[in-house]
Parts: sequence; C-alpha cells; structure tokens
Amino acid sequence: MLGSLAGKVVVVLGGSSGIGLATARAARAQGADVVITGRDQTRLQAAQTALGGGVRIGQFDAAHENPAREFFDSLPAIDHIFSTAGTLVHDVHLAPSRTELRPAMGVRFWAVLYAAKFGAPKMRPGGSFVFMSGTAARRPLAGAAVASASCGAVESFARALTLDLAPLRVNVIQPGYVDTPLFDNLLGDQRDAILAAAGEKLPVKRIGRAEEIADAVLFLMKNGYMNGATLTIDGGGLLV
Repeated sequence: MLGSLAGKVVVVLGGSSGIGLATARAARAQGADVVITGRDQTRLQAAQTALGGGVRIGQFDAAHENPAREFFDSLPAIDHIFSTAGTLVHDVHLAPSRTELRPAMGVRFWAVLYAAKFGAPKMRPGGSFVFMSGTAARRPLAGAAVASASCGAVESFARALTLDLAPLRVNVIQPGYVDTPLFDNLLGDQRDAILAAAGEKLPVKRIGRAEEIADAVLFLMKNGYMNGATLTIDGGGLLV
C-alpha cells in the first residue's frame, strides 16, 4: 500500500506553471501542505490563486545559493521536494559563449544541489527528493548538447545522493515530450504543428500532459521502496 500525502509538506521548485504547477495541484488534492517557488512573483501569485487558499509561495532563483538557503531555512519541516528547474540553450557546434552556455547546465544542476544541501536537514523521516531530468540524458538533443548533459548530470548526482542521504530517498523523473508553456517561447507560431508531428512519431500517437508527469512524481513520493531510480515517462519515445 502506498503512503499518503495527507498533512505532508511538499515543496515544488518551479511550481508556477507546467509540470510543477500540475504536481502542486495533484499534491494539494491529496491533502498535502504545498509550497511552490519560482523567479517571477506575478506568475507565483497567479498560481497561488489558481491552487486555492493555503498554498505558500517563495520567490527566488533556485540555482542561487544564498536565496535557496534562506528559503529552506524559513521552513520548519519538509516531507518531499520536487525540482523542475532547467533551461534549454541552443548550442550548435558549441557556438555560444561560455556565459551563454552556463545556464543550460547550471540552472538544472545547482537547483537540485541546493535543494539537497539545504532541504535535507529539514526533512522528516520518510522524506524524499524527486529531481526532473529528461530523455535527453539517453537520447541527446541535437543542438542542445549542454542541456542534454545537464539531464545526465542530475541523474548521476541523484544516484550518489541516494547513498549519501540515506535513509532519505532520492529519485528522478525523466519525461519525454510534454505539452507545457515551455514550448510557447521555444516554438512560437509553429508550436502546435511541431508538437503534433512529434506526437505522431510516438507509439501512443500524442505527446504527454503535465498531469501525467505529476501523477508519476506523486508515485515516487508515496512509494517508500522507490529509491535511486530514474522513472521514464515518454509514451515509448525512447523506443522509436
């Protein structure tokens, strides 16, 4: 029997939209005390309103050490942390400068490092981390080598933390194509056509929904025997 999230404190880093917001909504529906974070105060407040009363927000950049420390220090106790932080930088032939390339690795990796460093001391027994990577860790994205590498780095880091932070649990969710606002800026007017074409290539004939990833994240939080695992949820994309 899976554990319950009722009364548990669930922190979602990057919880103002997409997979993070869907996870916050699902956790709240199961009785969790939810805290969402993000860099944009306006988006956080809109998400807080959409989620309903009682949801707390924290406005800071999860990839920066001091704000992350201050945020986690402000929480008396935590049961589960889910980090969605990450960004994509187009880097064909590694043409961008080091400064331009840095966020593609830094945002995803440093966010989970600080979540572990400052979140672990606040975790109650039975607590867990869920980090988000992506199928690019196994099938790299052409023209996004550094972002692909960041997914692999997070997965390796999570496996090491499984040993270092025991008995706290550490798992990774590895999504494929998912319909989220991230694609609005990346794909522009071609968004719907490109995503539809991507879905047709999958065995399930569609791309994923944020709610489906959220369901898998909550499974990793509630199943006390899931540990050190990377759970792929990509509609069979890695097979084709």
